[in-house]
Amino acid sequence: MDYTVGELARRAGLTVRTLHHYEELGLLRPSGRSEAGYRRYGEADVLRLHRVLALRDAGVPLKAIAPLLDGETPQPLAAVLQAQIEQIEAQLLAQETLLQTLRNAARRLELHGDGGDAMQVLLDAMQIRRVHERWFSPAQMRALRQRWQALPEADRDAVEAEWPGLIRDARAAMDSGCDPGAPEVQALVRRWLVLQQQFMAVAPGMKDTMRRMYAAEPELARQSGVTPELIAYLRRSKDTLPAEAQAQEKP
Repeated sequence: MDYTVGELARRAGLTVRTLHHYEELGLLRPSGRSEAGYRRYGEADVLRLHRVLALRDAGVPLKAIAPLLDGETPQPLAAVLQAQIEQIEAQLLAQETLLQTLRNAARRLELHGDGGDAMQVLLDAMQIRRVHERWFSPAQMRALRQRWQALPEADRDAVEAEWPGLIRDARAAMDSGCDPGAPEVQALVRRWLVLQQQFMAVAPGMKDTMRRMYAAEPELARQSGVTPELIAYLRRSKDTLPAEAQAQEKP
């Protein structure tokens, strides 16, 4: 039994236009023609259409399906599926990164306001996203995000809320000319080291990259206030701490 293009489309739940498109791509050509020249599809065509739809529904791009079904050296299905997996994973990572960017911007507005300049907050968040993409691989960014999200929400909120105030207080001490060895500055450094260790526990193996990034990216210093001058000031203060405290991470 054979079918006209309309009959096959109806039975397969497709449109005639879709079958014509598949023919243009070389995915499904009618095996016969009627005396009037109309397309006729036989059993082999129906089986091929089934394979095309199965591959399509598995996420294989239409242009990649024909080499799987035809040719002297068709590309192995496993290789095609792996390439598709990698493509989808990259798309998901991009979406996850964008989602995190928007969440960070919303969180910053919620906690700190930033003068009501919501557009600048969003632009800042997008800029930081680009900075991170220059310094960390997609796999590193995903691992960092997963580890951070695994922490209790209360712990994440506490750290995110404390950093801005700590940076602000440290800058105020530096700008006022306060002696780095003063007890109030030492207290800031101690808390800084604790927060830094908490973050480094979430980002193992990224310490050196983090330091190079902050040294090389002025945009990070502008947004966070963690300038090279502030880092130098905090290190001088750390040098005045007892030896056991100095054994912790450098600011």
